[in-house]
Amino acid sequence: MGGTAVKIGEFSDLFGLAPETVRYYVNKGLLVPVSKNERYDFDSVDVDDMRLLLKLKSFRFSLSEIHRIMSLRRLSNFDSRKELMDYIDILNHQKKNMLLEKKEIDSIINAIKNEIASATGKHNSVEKRKYGVPLVFLQYLACPKCQGELKISNCNIEKDHILSGDLTCTCGFKADIKNGILIGDSGKISKYDWPDLERNCYRLMNPTLVSYMHKAYHWMLEKLRQKNIKGKVVLEDFINNYCFCQMNFELMDKDALYIITDKYPEIVAVYKGLIDKLSLEHNIIYIASASHMLPLKFGCVDLYIDLDSANEYSLYNNGYSTEALKNYFNKDSSALGLFFSFKPKSSSFAELHKQFPEAWEKSYDISYFRQHLRKTWKQVLDEEAIGKVTDSTQEEIAYSYHIPGEVGVDVYHVEGFSTERMSK
Repeated sequence: MGGTAVKIGEFSDLFGLAPETVRYYVNKGLLVPVSKNERYDFDSVDVDDMRLLLKLKSFRFSLSEIHRIMSLRRLSNFDSRKELMDYIDILNHQKKNMLLEKKEIDSIINAIKNEIASATGKHNSVEKRKYGVPLVFLQYLACPKCQGELKISNCNIEKDHILSGDLTCTCGFKADIKNGILIGDSGKISKYDWPDLERNCYRLMNPTLVSYMHKAYHWMLEKLRQKNIKGKVVLEDFINNYCFCQMNFELMDKDALYIITDKYPEIVAVYKGLIDKLSLEHNIIYIASASHMLPLKFGCVDLYIDLDSANEYSLYNNGYSTEALKNYFNKDSSALGLFFSFKPKSSSFAELHKQFPEAWEKSYDISYFRQHLRKTWKQVLDEEAIGKVTDSTQEEIAYSYHIPGEVGVDVYHVEGFSTERMSK
């Protein structure tokens, strides 16, 4: 640059900085160019100052520390031994701080390596045993068409689990057990529906929604602790989006009998694989079938877990999920659930119907759903509004039709199923 002064634009380009950054350093007193008519002229001294500033920044000094060092140089150019020793002391102090920080970072890196190894081992761990249809569930199986007895043949049984086999009824109904999953009739599937094999509803979910869901989990688990479900049959259906049991099985009574179902065999297989890795002692049957065609005895379900299954069903049908499952409940059945909602005439409602043209007009309508609970169940034991999600975005894959400020999360606990009270 020699003795020629340059303007802020050229000076900024020399160091690959934005003019706003250079102006910030000037305002902080780190650079002191000549000012003429509110314009700055930068000379070789300013170039040296900028080089020192950037060097000290690379040493991880704060701007206030850099200002102190540059002031020392401006006062003496480090020609004085005292100022030079002060500078060296500052560098040694920073070196000590960096060594301490390096030690902490190395410790964190090792901890991350251990966590990676642990997580990798969990994912790749060999299952201790093979899980299929527990023999204890045979007493609950029946033809979904005529309720006749299902004949089982060609069975492959390990310990007390059926890994494969054929099920037939005299009326002509057939089902299979493959890889430990009971596969029945999937029924008619909407062209707007699909299996979420990548589990995007979990992985790409809005963080606020995740927090509310976990608050709902705690609420539901607390209600479960207050119930005696030993020997009872617990059903969770429509797990394409979420599966409460998979997330909470280790906190749930191992002496209950659990049914995990969805119409998509591949979705059931995903969750079975995840749950099998837990090596639980729970009795769990996995069924891939349409909800109204589950090969189970009518009235066998004691507790229904509804993790927004009501809305999932209503995206493709006029009604809530209990209407598809009604034959499997009894007068003493109870239900625990979570319900996402927004107002019927909201922007979210309009966007929902663009993406899901078959969606029922009462989908995500909490007011109507509360009426539905009171018509369908004899007693509403408890219900609570968990909160509203205010920061959903169109980039949120899990619920792209959620408009900020419109989405609510509610939970409920009901008992005493009443077929006569079903809404039409």
